[in-house]
Amino acid sequence: MLKSNVDLHDKEEYATLFLWDFAGDEEFYHTHQTFLSPDAIYLVVTKLNEADDKHAQEMFQLWMNSIHCYCRLDDQKNKAESNTGEMHERMIAKDDCLDPPVVLVGSHRDKVEPSSGQTIEDACRDCLDKYVEDVSADARRHISDQYEYFISSTEDKSSVFQLIRQNLLNLATTMKTWNQDYPIKFIQLEKCLQEKKKELPIISFNEIKQISTEISNPLNHEELMLYLKFHHELRALVYFEDLPDYIILDTQWLSDAFKCIITAKKFQYGAKRYRFNDEWNDLNIRGILHSVVLDQILETNQKIFKFEEKQNLFQHKDHILKVMEKFDIIIRPTVSDRDDTDTKPCYYIPCMVKDEPDCPINEQFNVTEKKCTQSSWLCFKFKFLPGHLINHLIASLSRKYEIAEVPVRGQTKQPIALFRGTVVFKLQKTSKLLVKRYPNVIQIQVWDFGKHCNIERCFFKDINDFVTEEINTIISKRFKMTTIKFDKMLGCSLAEPDCVTGFYEQDADYFCEMCKETHINEWSDHAPIQKLDVYKKEPGQKGLVLIVNFMFRGDKRRIGSDTDVENLTKFFSKLQYQIECRSDMTKKDLQDCFQDIEREYLTEKTEDYHSFICVIMSHGNEVSHLYILSPSGPKGQGVNFATA
Repeated sequence: MLKSNVDLHDKEEYATLFLWDFAGDEEFYHTHQTFLSPDAIYLVVTKLNEADDKHAQEMFQLWMNSIHCYCRLDDQKNKAESNTGEMHERMIAKDDCLDPPVVLVGSHRDKVEPSSGQTIEDACRDCLDKYVEDVSADARRHISDQYEYFISSTEDKSSVFQLIRQNLLNLATTMKTWNQDYPIKFIQLEKCLQEKKKELPIISFNEIKQISTEISNPLNHEELMLYLKFHHELRALVYFEDLPDYIILDTQWLSDAFKCIITAKKFQYGAKRYRFNDEWNDLNIRGILHSVVLDQILETNQKIFKFEEKQNLFQHKDHILKVMEKFDIIIRPTVSDRDDTDTKPCYYIPCMVKDEPDCPINEQFNVTEKKCTQSSWLCFKFKFLPGHLINHLIASLSRKYEIAEVPVRGQTKQPIALFRGTVVFKLQKTSKLLVKRYPNVIQIQVWDFGKHCNIERCFFKDINDFVTEEINTIISKRFKMTTIKFDKMLGCSLAEPDCVTGFYEQDADYFCEMCKETHINEWSDHAPIQKLDVYKKEPGQKGLVLIVNFMFRGDKRRIGSDTDVENLTKFFSKLQYQIECRSDMTKKDLQDCFQDIEREYLTEKTEDYHSFICVIMSHGNEVSHLYILSPSGPKGQGVNFATA
């Protein structure tokens, strides 16, 4: 098609054409959303002789639903007026169809066996019907009712493919973007960049800015920004305002770069990979990309990553990785303050995760009624859940929370809790967040391993709001998937993840058919605050109280404070609390004291205590400014304490 003769003076019949052949391996599905556009024609090609294969049918449905995600329903009522009567008639004829249009192509016609008395065309059409029958009614409206093709790669003549080319052009003329006004200034810059693309697939912003000022009709800054955004929407180039240093001119090169890093196993070659076999297995099974593997990928694919002889191989590495982070194809993990070593992964790649938990995830974390309090399930239910949406959500959560480690006895290096369709995040000291994906459902649940389950109501609301906002942002703003909708539902905390039945989220309370009880909805804004009548105390446990008294000296002396300490000691003794008293400490002494108490009593001997109380007595003011002893004298120094 690209080599066809074109009359450049015929402005009514020709337009710039970009062709994309998407990689079919499952690992690459998450990269497709980088290039999908509502302003396109999609050829969905499927094997007619595999119409009864369940996996082939599922892949066909996946593509149809993915394309429907990018339908602009609001624009269907406001299609651009065409410039010719013929084009206007074509647009009226397809009013029942949705953009972007889909042309179905059935291949391997020569392997279809018609039944007795049936023509080969009818047999092929029956095969295609098997693919389409389970596609949603809305997604079917993208299928062109004018064009469908049954082709054989061994028997068809070139005239068959020439007819497809011509009909695709006819279909293109009915598109909203056909004959769209285009500034002449843009044409001049586009020609310059087309020549530049032959030399380098990526260009700095400063260089493209320089080129835009040297053409015969220079572009100002606002016009250049408009040009970059316009062509980014067409996927003619890749530009982000928050990654402004470089512009990717050759989007096919970006696809090739993705292919090298989001690499299907058959693309991994080079003897060096055997020296880091464990790291390569981490990538292929767990989706963990180590720095040594990334460097090997770049070295092995120098034709892609090194454009000039003198160029540093890793010159554009950071920008490529940032673009991939922008699309959430790779995730830079959030790590705690513990020491980071070279063995730590430099990225997570959710779409590469093939490993599933060896046993149910709640068993791996020892989630039982006695040891853990489980929240109600919060379920986000979709008519169609795009495959890449869960990966974007995992990426967003990974920037906010650290992925938890699976507790495995006897292992120094604990595996991360990132599995196919399942991930566990750290929340507070004793709590974790479980995120699971099921067909058209995302489910989340909070686990609390603390003794008293003192998670505040606002904590659930914050998680609910964050996840909801992120999903809406991914759908509406980042990818403009206007057809994707979801409802929030609830499920009983004791239900197995794949057995969750939903209840509408807006109700503060709901009756559980499984438990035959009424449950409180922790996720709701209106959930009542649970009040504990008593502090839970196990047999043999006692309480611990730390009393810190700043008496001071001279005119600052707190007269009678020693009597307060004596009275507090008597009171807590009657409650069978262990009492620790300290007085007149510097800021460092106070910090050391807290650390000692935490280490000795609240960590090493935590099972011996049912509660901890700290009493601090000193001078202060109404804004929580507490005065303690200064190392340089009796005057004292101020310390801010947060109020409850």
